[in-house]
Amino acid sequence: HETTLELTTTDARQGVLAKHPDGPGPWPVVVMFPDGPGVREATHEVARMIAAQGYYVVAPDRYYRFGRFLHIDPAEMRIPDSDAVKQFRGWLMGTSEEQVGADLDALLAHLADDPDAAQGSMGVVGYCVGARSSILTATRLPEVFACSAGMHPSFCTTAGPDSPHLRVAAYPGEVYIGFGSADRLQSPEANAAYIDAVNAMPDGRGLAEIHDGADHGFAVPGPSHHQAAADRSYHRAFAMFARTLRAG
Repeated sequence: HETTLELTTTDARQGVLAKHPDGPGPWPVVVMFPDGPGVREATHEVARMIAAQGYYVVAPDRYYRFGRFLHIDPAEMRIPDSDAVKQFRGWLMGTSEEQVGADLDALLAHLADDPDAAQGSMGVVGYCVGARSSILTATRLPEVFACSAGMHPSFCTTAGPDSPHLRVAAYPGEVYIGFGSADRLQSPEANAAYIDAVNAMPDGRGLAEIHDGADHGFAVPGPSHHQAAADRSYHRAFAMFARTLRAG
């Protein structure tokens, strides 16, 4: 079952992809933060794949303040000085994590009255910049989100006091992150502090993996998709969801 939720935020109307299996619910909720390029057919494919595991997947449109379901073809991003990339950077840099958080609060308010959404612990998964939103969301609302998964995360290790990696130690839930060894945009070496923080979580609640030969974007259909890395990451994420969200 697929639909688009229409939510009213403090700024505009936001579309949210919503997918869950056919049949009677309710279904455990997984909030999905798409990757940097934005909501496109690949986003739908990933959301369907997660929903097929027994979840109600909701994926907010990150850039709705600039237009409805705006996106860029990842192949176009290989030309860094193109007009398309310059426009994309405007969407990316013009959308703050504070805005993403406010949008999420509006979505959670909707889900509280949505008969398809199981009331109880939720999971969150993100890709690229969405993986940053994933861990920030989980650590901000640990009473809501029992786990967080991040695929090829971006901007999770910074020099600032608000770096996401600094928030991991206090999070009581489970965390999985997957990096590609060949990621040139957000290399594992540049994110060693985040990887170490996740692997140091007590009671085995954190797992960070580096997938040999995989590049940035390995978990999403497209030019950088890496089947083995994607399969392993989703296997880990789904096992975590099953432990914490009681799917099905």
